Amino acid sequence: MAKAILDIKSETSLAFTITEQDGHQINTSETVAIKLTELRPQLFLLTWKEANGNTITQIQDHENGKVYMNWTSPGGKFTNTTGSIKPL
Repeated sequence: MAKAILDIKSETSLAFTITEQDGHQINTSETVAIKLTELRPQLFLLTWKEANGNTITQIQDHENGKVYMNWTSPGGKFTNTTGSIKPL
């Protein structure tokens, strides 16, 4: 499991910092091109591809403080998880 800070710069750009991964403190940052779609007020679909080849899809439900995330690694492993989301 990981913890990250997401900074949506615009409808086409996101900067993220992974602060924890598998219980270990880390500090990995990247800025990526995104596609951001508002599904309804406070519910967003967000997709991007990372430099390492991971493809990410998130549903961010700000009304209920939930994030649903799916990603595929370059090797083809598919992972999904649910977590909490809160504004900073």
